[in-house]
Amino acid sequence: MSTDDEAARKSKAEHLRAQISKYKKKDDAGEGEESSDEPENKSPAGKSPREFIHERMRELDEEDK
Repeated sequence: MSTDDEAARKSKAEHLRAQISKYKKKDDAGEGEESSDEPENKSPAGKSPREFIHERMRELDEEDK
């Protein structure tokens, strides 16, 4: 059981490292542009990640009330 968990964790870690590297390369290429990641958004809803997170946080706050 622990070997399955370990393999899954290693796979997930490698995937996350690859994503981090990709984002770091984007940041290095566009250091002067503060909102360089916003126009490249290809989400189906047409929202930036930041907008999605804020909207989701508001939804969760409403559910708690």
